[in-house]
Amino acid sequence: MSVSKIPEKSPVTPGKVARFVASLGKSPDLARKSPSWQHWPSRWSSEFLLNMEDSVDETEAVKRYNQYKLDFRRQQLQDFFLNHKEQEFRSKYHPDDITARRAESLAALKTRLGVFLFLLDNGWLDNLSLDMDHAPKIIKVLDAAVIKMEGGTDLDLQVLELPSAAVATGGEGPGGVERAEGGGAVGGAVGGPPGTKTEEEAGKKDSDKVKRRKERGKEREKEAVPAKPRPLHLTTSLFIRSIPPEVSKEEITALCRRYPGFLRVALSDPQPERRFFRRCWVTFDRSVNIKETCWNLQNIRLRDCELSPVVNRDLCRRVRSVNGLTHHRPVVRNDIRLSARLVHSLDQRAELWAGQVGTRTHTFSWLALQMETNPVLKNITDYLIEEVSAEEEELTGVAGSNEAGADGGKDHTSSEVSVETDDKLLKVLDRLLLYLRLVHSVDYYNFCEYPAEDEMPHRCGLIHVRGPLPVSKITAAEVSEHQKMCEERLAPLLSPSETLTEEEAARLGRKDAEQEVEKFLTANTQELGKDKWLCPLSGKKFKAPEFVRKHILNKHGEKVTAVRQEVDFFNNFLLDAKRPALPENKPLPPPAQAPPPGLPGFPGQSPQQQSLLGYPPGVRPPMPGGGPPYPPNQFGAGRGNYDNFRGHGGGAVYSGKQRGRGVRGDPRSIIEYRDLDAPDDLDFF
Repeated sequence: MSVSKIPEKSPVTPGKVARFVASLGKSPDLARKSPSWQHWPSRWSSEFLLNMEDSVDETEAVKRYNQYKLDFRRQQLQDFFLNHKEQEFRSKYHPDDITARRAESLAALKTRLGVFLFLLDNGWLDNLSLDMDHAPKIIKVLDAAVIKMEGGTDLDLQVLELPSAAVATGGEGPGGVERAEGGGAVGGAVGGPPGTKTEEEAGKKDSDKVKRRKERGKEREKEAVPAKPRPLHLTTSLFIRSIPPEVSKEEITALCRRYPGFLRVALSDPQPERRFFRRCWVTFDRSVNIKETCWNLQNIRLRDCELSPVVNRDLCRRVRSVNGLTHHRPVVRNDIRLSARLVHSLDQRAELWAGQVGTRTHTFSWLALQMETNPVLKNITDYLIEEVSAEEEELTGVAGSNEAGADGGKDHTSSEVSVETDDKLLKVLDRLLLYLRLVHSVDYYNFCEYPAEDEMPHRCGLIHVRGPLPVSKITAAEVSEHQKMCEERLAPLLSPSETLTEEEAARLGRKDAEQEVEKFLTANTQELGKDKWLCPLSGKKFKAPEFVRKHILNKHGEKVTAVRQEVDFFNNFLLDAKRPALPENKPLPPPAQAPPPGLPGFPGQSPQQQSLLGYPPGVRPPMPGGGPPYPPNQFGAGRGNYDNFRGHGGGAVYSGKQRGRGVRGDPRSIIEYRDLDAPDDLDFF
């Protein structure tokens, strides 16, 4: 009997892999730059090609590989959602939590708006210039805003006039709720003979008089002791470096609420590079002993995680300066235009003012929607239109000389000019920038938004202002470059949040609520036999499947609603282009070639020792199990988020001084051990 021989698979040649990879680069699917393609699949093109038949041509191979990537990405998103849906991002995407979160955010935003209008109406913002010369006054305005945000009164604002030492020591808040004196039963029955009713009434009248005297005395004491202004803008806080994703904010709040003076908890966004761990700030009242609270929390474990808090220092430089070029009149005019656009965009996004429904038809039409309501945009178009003296220049011949100079080949961008300031424009700009900082937590000169600032220890901590005027002259090229840089860095704040298109969401597995409900009904309609159907949710039996469906819709409507909410939950997660996801799986760099024989290595180091790990001397691969470096600051510097984190593992870059602990040469010779009974040609070394 002859046995048919199985044909061997021809090896994949390097040329075939190269042609396949080149075809991938020409594929329109791969050329599409979409935010959803953040991670490559687990198998690369060469590995995927090994499992294909030889009869598959390059076009079909590219098509299959693209479909494999799409299926892998869709399954990766589904698995990630199922594994993490009960963690931190539930409050960001779940329908119920989204509604509560939006209401809370809108209430906080309206509180900030009320504080800004109070400061504006009471003259706090008059004669306030956002430059370093007015730093003490700027800090005072920020502190006044925080006091009003905390529910302070006009009396509490007087604490800003006291010296710093007096505020730190004597500005404690009022005491707690007074307890009733006399622990006995006030209204209890008094025992006595049955014939002493008149005496009992007389005794009650006397006791009522005594009570009234005591109450009047307490009121007089309260009137005699004047209330002290409370330093509501001063807090103290703890910083926790790592909070695991399974620990919720409510659990941390419930734990810290047991300690006196607790105010609030702030959590940063989960960091994929740090296994979705978060940083945490716990804020307490200024009057508490924060070191004692920190010591009490040292050995407490929350879900098998040690908190290990540290005391968070106060902000050292609350007012920081930027380039003095921002004083120049063309730059100021451009900043007014950008900040007005930003005010309109953020107000419209939050629906702060009425009458914001409309479309933009020309350059300044979007300002007309808010000029009657938002005071900072009143008559703003008067400052956006540029004015020139064209007629005067024409009559005096200045314009002709300028054109002749331009035709003569002189570079206009390299001509130096002095910095021109305009106090009127600066006042309008400062009003816009203070509105952005106090209401929307946007630091314009830093081109950033401080997220969740109301939950942080300092609710108005940092602000960037204009620095001193440049000593030397500036060029038109510098002005143009600065304006271009401002527009580029403010673009993320001006544009709405990124969401996927309907087509891209459908490709990544967007769910349909009706289809998922139909799957739920089908899964809970089980056939037991002929004309016998079971509803596993209740255990009842029916004669037909339509009766089971009707029973589930009528009696188990909450479960059907939960299915619809789960669909909305997943779709909200999927549509967010900045959703949390697994870190990108990058391949290791190729091993470096050994140096030529002519190049000397380290003393006493052979070429085999230098290339022992496949890396050149001084470079090491990432440590297994270690994480990458910490991400950049989210809440600004000086809030416990240190610029240089120390003690964290991982990363291929090792900072600090290199110590001479490399592979050293040993002048001693290697001792050989030989087995005397072994053959002569068997050498172990």
